[in-house]
Amino acid sequence: MSTVLKFTSVAIIALWAASPALAKPVKIGWVQGNAAFQAEQRTQDGFKKYLTDNNIDDWEVTYLDSAGSAEKVANNIEDAVNRGVDVIYVTYADLRASSNALKGAESAHIPVYTVDSGWIPGSTADITTNNWQMSAEVSLSLISQMKGKGNLIIITTDKIKPVRERTDTLRAILKEYPDIKVIGEYNFDVANFYQETLNAVQDFGTRYGEEIDAVWTPWDEPAQAAITALQGAGLNVPVSGMDGHPEAIKAICEPNSMFVATGRQQFEEWGVNLATYAKRVMVDGDHPKEVTNGKDIVYYGATLFTKDNCK
Repeated sequence: MSTVLKFTSVAIIALWAASPALAKPVKIGWVQGNAAFQAEQRTQDGFKKYLTDNNIDDWEVTYLDSAGSAEKVANNIEDAVNRGVDVIYVTYADLRASSNALKGAESAHIPVYTVDSGWIPGSTADITTNNWQMSAEVSLSLISQMKGKGNLIIITTDKIKPVRERTDTLRAILKEYPDIKVIGEYNFDVANFYQETLNAVQDFGTRYGEEIDAVWTPWDEPAQAAITALQGAGLNVPVSGMDGHPEAIKAICEPNSMFVATGRQQFEEWGVNLATYAKRVMVDGDHPKEVTNGKDIVYYGATLFTKDNCK
């Protein structure tokens, strides 16, 4: 509770400009799975750009950071409902504790649009990448770097549905590569993903040293933590991530970089979608399901980025 109060007291309520046709500002409750995710920040960038481009400056947006906790996600959804917001966004979150909270939002007739969190009953719709497609392309690119054989380290988490999909895809692919052996796997706590990845890969580096042939991670920031740990151990092996953040793209294109592949996702466009959904529902009077054409899940593709794309 103290974390949320601190977050809201410092900078959480942002005011942006609404259309002159609005009788009152649209109130948004934005529940963040973890404010430290760069994906969160990029999604907000797209959202804010839409408001700026459309001269909307009096919407009231309350950001509630869940700090990687599924229980805090549920509590923050309930908080947003109690605040009487018009629309709730839930981004990059673990919804497995949120069934009752989402039912509460549904009973209050508050649409809930989630991002990369997986659809469950009570959610109006989820915007997400086709994580199976993205993981298949990135994982096969890493396997190509390994030439289909060798020792692999897997860094993952089972706390986020899209990451479970990415990891399941990797495991399915590995069944076709019997010469690749998973010699180490670590399941990190989302609340402390960077430090735990750093510590885990340091441990694997000490334990296995030059036996390690590659490291697979579920997104870009853990990939960068893994690379830092490998460098500290004096190792140089290929590492993959996913998200396609600018820092990852830059790292992949550096000479002799260990970062070899990522999947570029469309976070800014998702932020634009969130803004248009709220406008269409609260300003234009569209039905909450109509704005996603009745779809529970709105899928986007991701683009593989490797050193070949640096040209």
